[in-house]
Amino acid sequence: MAHRRLAEALQVSRDLVVSGCGKDGVWPAEGDSCCPSSLACLRQVPLGKDAHGIYSLCFAPGGGQLAAGFGNGSVQLVDASRGLPGPSLFPGHRTRQAVTALKFHRAKPGLLLAAGADGTISIYDLLSHYPLASWTETENEINAMDFCRDGSSFATAGKDRHIRLYDSHTNQLFHIMHAPDFMAGDEFTPLSGHSRRIFALRFHPTELHLFLTGGWDNSVKVWDKRVSKGARSVINGPHICGPGIDVKVVGEILLPNKPVHVVASAPGSQAVAVAGAGGNLHLAELH
Repeated sequence: MAHRRLAEALQVSRDLVVSGCGKDGVWPAEGDSCCPSSLACLRQVPLGKDAHGIYSLCFAPGGGQLAAGFGNGSVQLVDASRGLPGPSLFPGHRTRQAVTALKFHRAKPGLLLAAGADGTISIYDLLSHYPLASWTETENEINAMDFCRDGSSFATAGKDRHIRLYDSHTNQLFHIMHAPDFMAGDEFTPLSGHSRRIFALRFHPTELHLFLTGGWDNSVKVWDKRVSKGARSVINGPHICGPGIDVKVVGEILLPNKPVHVVASAPGSQAVAVAGAGGNLHLAELH
């Protein structure tokens, strides 16, 4: 089954490339369904913070700055416009685990949030390069994090299948959407929560209170943060192992013999960042 699905996905991507994108080198207008047929790598930025490589990437709203999270918990900024390494926000430590989610604060542009596989959430000041706050979600591995449209709140999700909502001004946890407890005999329905790990969480770009989650249970669930319990609807099918919600196929970058861990696109531009093992970071431009 898995082999068949992979073969079908590869065929779809080939069809997209064959069909091409745009005419006479003109980029499609916003809203067009066509995708670019290739990516041109502009430069490679050497980042050697950790031999385990880069596990998360996030462009700043303007697209000129990029944050990278490493396997040892280190966080580094990159000047994406010039392709140069920037300051380190955290050097990493052998006892820390991978930074699996990064988000620039929507309500406070000078802040960056980093969440890790050890359940730790840290807030960094981009000017002083100093951590302002840090806390841990006990016995959880955070895989996904996102802000709502106006930046008033953010949500996290991961291994324990619970969805936690925080006030982004106070950093206080104000609600938990609990997943069903199978050991306690909780009834499981498609709307009751995820049955396996969550790997993707994305707030709706125009609806303030709606967000989507997905993971290993082959479903995408739509939530309303005003509702205390239960999803609003379910989309069955996708098996998600990373930040794969609200993603558009834009082309292909080949990193010879280097596993790719994460891809991020710059808002409002054609810039794309790709990172993987060994701290390899590639900045590319869509064509």
